[in-house]
Amino acid sequence: MEGPGIRYFHRETLSNEAADFQKQLYENRVKGLFVAVMANSVDPKLLKQLAGMDNITTAAPIPQSLSDLCNITTDLAKNRTVWTLTPRNAPSGKVIFYIHGGGYVMNITSRHWVFLEDLCRHTHATIVIPDYPLAPASTWEDVYACVETAYGHLVETIASDRVVVMGDSAGGGLCLGLVQKLRNDGRPLPEQVIVLSPWLDVTVSNPAMDAIDDRDHLLGTRGLVQAGQAYAGTNDLRDFRISPIYGSFSDFPPLSIFQGTHDIFLADSQKLVARFEQESRSINYFEFQAQCHVWAIFPLPEAQIASNLMATLINGQPMILPEDKG
Repeated sequence: MEGPGIRYFHRETLSNEAADFQKQLYENRVKGLFVAVMANSVDPKLLKQLAGMDNITTAAPIPQSLSDLCNITTDLAKNRTVWTLTPRNAPSGKVIFYIHGGGYVMNITSRHWVFLEDLCRHTHATIVIPDYPLAPASTWEDVYACVETAYGHLVETIASDRVVVMGDSAGGGLCLGLVQKLRNDGRPLPEQVIVLSPWLDVTVSNPAMDAIDDRDHLLGTRGLVQAGQAYAGTNDLRDFRISPIYGSFSDFPPLSIFQGTHDIFLADSQKLVARFEQESRSINYFEFQAQCHVWAIFPLPEAQIASNLMATLINGQPMILPEDKG
């Protein structure tokens, strides 16, 4: 990429669907979800409603529509499942290596599967998803062992410049730490990295989060601190493999961040973009006014806009930004 990169600020009035969804998050007290997860006291009805899961450690079932769209195979990386979704019709030859979010303590949700199905329809890319181990039973070392192995197997069979590393929330943070480590180790790097609402700093210590907290109805700092400490184990929370914002982005592949403003992670995403600008590095930044954490995986009109922009990046097409009617 040349120049500062793409800047897109979606300022349209919040859709009724998005407003209603955030109201439901507030009424269901989803903000306390990770506290409940760490206390092993998650409301099973809420988990089913929000994530389509019966328990937090088992992946949500793959929907039939995704099985119809793709040939689905599985492999193992460090004794963990790795799913490969290959489009049945006209695969593009590109591969998305996708790392799901969930605070490092929850498995892939039904919302993730639907989101990935939509990406596949719009890109015809093959999608590889590692079912990495979860905290607190495992820590970052186990997680990296799994995702590095899965990525290594992938780039043994396809050129790395055909690979897009992508993830949301904790998975977005893991993407950035992983690619920093790959670069440090002299291993093949992906063509680009795309992250949605990335968890960049597990210390959750950015004071700018305080001004955002009241309008974030999905994430709460108390539960995040507990989950982040469980993931880090005895390691330094500011290790770049755990909190990638503390690492170097020198010689990093093209990076795109998608971020909502009703999300406490906005503070660190803006901090990272400012750092890239200060270091004269290019970065694409797409900010969506009044959208919640990982809004793009939920069935919202604004989610489709974000997904279409992601597909444009993956397909390598000219970026024509939507007209902002705000």
